[in-house]
Amino acid sequence: MAKIFDRGFNDYSNVVIGDKFTNEASYIIGYWGAGDILVDIAIKLNSPKRDRLFFPICYNYRQFVELCLKQLILEAEEIYFILENNNMQNKKYNHKFSEKINKTHSIDKLLNWLIIILDCFTNEKISKDIIKYILEYHNMDKTGQRFRYHKSTENEIHFEIREDYDLEKIKYAINKIGNYLMGIDAYLYEFGNFTKTYISEMENSLYNLGYNYQENYYFR
Repeated sequence: MAKIFDRGFNDYSNVVIGDKFTNEASYIIGYWGAGDILVDIAIKLNSPKRDRLFFPICYNYRQFVELCLKQLILEAEEIYFILENNNMQNKKYNHKFSEKINKTHSIDKLLNWLIIILDCFTNEKISKDIIKYILEYHNMDKTGQRFRYHKSTENEIHFEIREDYDLEKIKYAINKIGNYLMGIDAYLYEFGNFTKTYISEMENSLYNLGYNYQENYYFR
């Protein structure tokens, strides 16, 4: 009997996972891309097939937003502590949200944590429109379970009454969120590199200054 998870004979259906081929972005972009692909497929289908794809579409999108916010928190914290060690932060930050992110699925909470960290070392603010979109998604699924299961842990039906939603509008909003969060990721990457380079150059300058001072002192 063939294994389910095994290398395929056809290169077009074979995927490469692990080692240098997989990182945090692989999961984040993977869920985002899966949502987009499913929307494109769904709008070509007739109901009820299209209706049933609503749940995996929204789950993939929500998972993307959650993982992306968590990764940005980790990146922002790393930059903050580098700045703090050199007394270059704007505000004091004592929360260490990175130790809590694996215990929550609330994208509302994660968004708030990211805003708090960023405010400690940059004057850049997250767009109000993006915040509105993320909070709307949070209000639709506050626990990360509504798109995964038919009923809640309290045995309540998640979608009890008829509701109509436009998949293209959902895709548009998520892509606005995604592109914006990717922009924050790029900003943190550049800011982090600039900060590390600046601190390194400053330390080298101070070292050279101290070396020259000692040399001049001893040879007076």
